Amino acid sequence: MINKGSWIELEELMDCYGDMTVRIYIRGNCLDNCEVGEETMVKTITGHIVQGTVSKNRPLYNKPCKLGKDAKEILIVR
Repeated sequence: MINKGSWIELEELMDCYGDMTVRIYIRGNCLDNCEVGEETMVKTITGHIVQGTVSKNRPLYNKPCKLGKDAKEILIVR
C-alpha cells in the first residue's frame, strides 16, 4: 500500500505519429492511496496534476550511489 503524499513514479504511454508509442515517466507526490500497477494521480514539483499508472514507489531511494535519502529535501529547495 502506497500512502497519500508519498513520492512515486508514474508511467504514461502516449501515441506519437500514429504507429510510434512513447513511454513517459513522471515523478511526484501521490494524491490518493494506491498500489503499484494501479491508475492514480500525482502532483509534480511544478504543481501539475498528472494521471498515470504507478511504476515505482520512492524512485529516488533505490540506489545509494544516486541521490540517496536527501533527494526529497534537495527537491524542496529548488
